[in-house]
Amino acid sequence: MKRKIILIVLDGAGDKGKNTPFQTASKPNIDSLASRGVCGLIDIGYKKYVESDIGYMTLLGFFTKEYYTGRGYLEALGLNLKPKEGELCIRGNFATLDSNGNVTDRRAGREETGLEEVCEELDGMEIDGVRFHVRKGAGHRVVIMMEGKLSMDVVPNDPKLEGKPLPQIGSTSPAGKKTASVLNKFLYRARKIITESHINGKRKVPTNTIIIRNFGMRKDGPSFEETYGMSGACVAGVPIAKGISRYLGIRTVDVPGATGSIDTDLKAKLEKTIDMHKKYDFVWLHINGTDILSHDARREEKAKFIEKIDREVVGKLIKAVDMKSTTIVITCDHRTDSEKDYKYYRHTNDPVPALVSGAGVEPGRVTKFDEYSCEKGSFVIKGNGLIPYVLRVSK
Repeated sequence: MKRKIILIVLDGAGDKGKNTPFQTASKPNIDSLASRGVCGLIDIGYKKYVESDIGYMTLLGFFTKEYYTGRGYLEALGLNLKPKEGELCIRGNFATLDSNGNVTDRRAGREETGLEEVCEELDGMEIDGVRFHVRKGAGHRVVIMMEGKLSMDVVPNDPKLEGKPLPQIGSTSPAGKKTASVLNKFLYRARKIITESHINGKRKVPTNTIIIRNFGMRKDGPSFEETYGMSGACVAGVPIAKGISRYLGIRTVDVPGATGSIDTDLKAKLEKTIDMHKKYDFVWLHINGTDILSHDARREEKAKFIEKIDREVVGKLIKAVDMKSTTIVITCDHRTDSEKDYKYYRHTNDPVPALVSGAGVEPGRVTKFDEYSCEKGSFVIKGNGLIPYVLRVSK
């Protein structure tokens, strides 16, 4: 019987400080997998903090300079855009500025009201021969594709924190200067359109600008199946997970009710995961709500959400699949600090906890799954080594 793998990525679920959500949550099913398998740490190993796209690419084994496109391109793929060579893809947030131009809310209340409509108003704008394609992303996010021969030598304007002014887009080369100029003109016009849009009359938190966070351009990607000899499928609600999957040739599936937020339909995602498990060798299940609760410093709610995942996803999954031929992996793409007094950008570069349990895996010495228990575990994986490790220990 062929061995199969289910990778469950709980976005930003790893945390910092005392009594982390993983420690305080009642999660008997996850802890059972931990005690029956091996636990340890994965050192994503990227600079000061880890963005989700880098975390996902690392967990899947493909974060290299050769393959990394920049997040904007991957987000565009996730929204079914088809960028051509030289076209610049951008990931941004709808946000709120005060009268002095300072950012008061980087996410405009995480409110989606009217954003689809305002994206339609912005879509198709043309400036200096460059056409802009604008699509609403997950929640408060937006994806922009600039059509033409452009440069990646541009600098985003995300201040990372509230209370700071929103600068213009910068550049690092003459070609980048031209691209930045066109993008700044677009943002100026967009701010006027968003500010004057009637959608703000319907919103609890108004929006009046777009923050530019990441760029990306097309590259030819590697094949997950050719690399590992496994067919793959992804069950996710957020465009970035879908985009990375498409880039790697992993099948993506649409799940009604998969919102990429804390209101996501976990039952529907579980059912689709079980269905894909029957058809594919490898299934990546992504759950994003843990990261959102961390960013909003809702530590107790994050623990409750982990309990919900344990009860409604992990517990039922264990019963639904043949654990003699299935290996379940649970980990995170990065840690996200949910402490209320944390004054910096909440993603960190600390190693993330991971468990590998199921087919052929000899039990280790860890019986609970959390950041500190996993420090005493059987492995520390550096960078892109997770999938090779899982294939090795689950024989």
